Amino acid sequence: MKKEMMALLLTLIFVTAIGIFADQSMAETKNVRSVGQFSKVEFMPVGDVEGHLFIIGESRGLNFVDGEVAVFTGWVQCDTIKGIGPCKNYVKSVYQDGSVTITKGQMKLTISQDGKTGLYEDYEGEFIMGTGRFAGIKGSFSYKGKRVTPISPGLKETRGDFFIEGTMTYTLPPK
Repeated sequence: MKKEMMALLLTLIFVTAIGIFADQSMAETKNVRSVGQFSKVEFMPVGDVEGHLFIIGESRGLNFVDGEVAVFTGWVQCDTIKGIGPCKNYVKSVYQDGSVTITKGQMKLTISQDGKTGLYEDYEGEFIMGTGRFAGIKGSFSYKGKRVTPISPGLKETRGDFFIEGTMTYTLPPK
C-alpha cells in the first residue's frame, strides 16, 4: 500500500510540474510602447486638505506591441494630494484584425510642481478579457511613463500628451 501511495504521489507531482512548465512555455512576453492624449478630464478639488484633487479622465492613443498597432481608449481615476497619488484605470485596445483586450491597472501619479508634466510609476495590472484571437487571455503587464505636455483647461491648447512603455506577459487557451 505504501508503494502504491508513493507512486501515486510521485505521479501527481510529475503531472503538476509538467502542467506548470507547459503553461510557462506558452506564455508570451511582448514589449509595449504607447502614445496618447486625454480627450476628457475633470478635476474636483476635495477641500479636506491643501492640494487634494480627485481626477477623472479619458484618453485615446496607439499601442505599439512588438511591431503591431492597436488603438486604445482608457479611463482613469486618480486621487492626488499636492500632485501625488494613486490612480486606477481600465483600457480597451482594439487591434487591426478587430481583436480586443481589456486591462485593469493601477499606478502612482506624480505631477510636476508647475503642473506641466507628470510621471506614471509602478504601473501594473492584468488582462480582464479578450475577444477574437485574444479570447480567454490571462496575464499581466508592467509599465512606466510620462506626461509630456500640460492638460489645458477645456483641452484647447494641449491635451496632456503622454507615452508609456513596458512589457506584457500573457497566455491564451489552447486552440
